[in-house]
Amino acid sequence: MPHALVTASVWFLGGVFTVAAVAKLRDPLGTRRTLGDFGLPRPHLLARVLPATEAATALLLVVDPRMGGQCAVALLVAFTTLIVGRLMAGHRHACGCFGAWSQRPLSWRDLTRNGVLIAFGVIAALG
Repeated sequence: MPHALVTASVWFLGGVFTVAAVAKLRDPLGTRRTLGDFGLPRPHLLARVLPATEAATALLLVVDPRMGGQCAVALLVAFTTLIVGRLMAGHRHACGCFGAWSQRPLSWRDLTRNGVLIAFGVIAALG
């Protein structure tokens, strides 16, 4: 796999996870509310753990792209599975994937976005 493609994937995906983490950390109350509206258990705990996990994934992508890519893919597949379940159940609340920046109603476009991000994660993991 071309080194430039792997490097670009790592930095792009690292940036995405950093933005997501920072956006959630800047609005912990909003993050907690969004996670609760999304039907997740213990949103007060998840509002702390999720951005920390995203930030750690961003760092791991830079430090060890293969391991970081695997971690990113695992997180994105979990997020995508959750989104599919919520959409199939008729849930349309915002996912809050990027904190206050992502307050539009949940849609199938979120799955497309995640599919693209998963592809970047696979490139990083295989790089």
